[in-house]
Amino acid sequence: MKPRLLAVAVAVAAAAVLCLACATSRRVVASLTANCKEVRPGVAFEMMRDNPNILALDVRHEGEITEGRPRIPRSRNVPLSELPRRYRELDPWKKETIVIFSRDGADAASACEFLARQGFFYVSHVSGGVEAWSRRGYLRVPAGTSE
Repeated sequence: MKPRLLAVAVAVAAAAVLCLACATSRRVVASLTANCKEVRPGVAFEMMRDNPNILALDVRHEGEITEGRPRIPRSRNVPLSELPRRYRELDPWKKETIVIFSRDGADAASACEFLARQGFFYVSHVSGGVEAWSRRGYLRVPAGTSE
């Protein structure tokens, strides 16, 4: 009887440790995600208009930058596929605001979460991406030029 009681006690203790680990893991993920916010195009426009020091990060690859989906003013282009090896280029903005753009917003959300995990404090991604930004007629720079 005692070996069975010991086995039950060990199983209960193991389950408690696993629950604690899961709860801690969720808090860490929630903390990182808290540093990554989704913003509407109008909010992003106002943020960039009111604070010229904000970094606009465009994570599209060159083939996605077209006349219909132009460059974002004052943006820095680091394609999402290159971000894991190039994110240190963004270290000067680690404690500054970064607004991330992609074609439709999906890649920007991934980039936002990645940068938050790397310790960037104030990262936002634009819902709907450059497509939504362009539909609303915000200031833009034609493809092939930079500002």
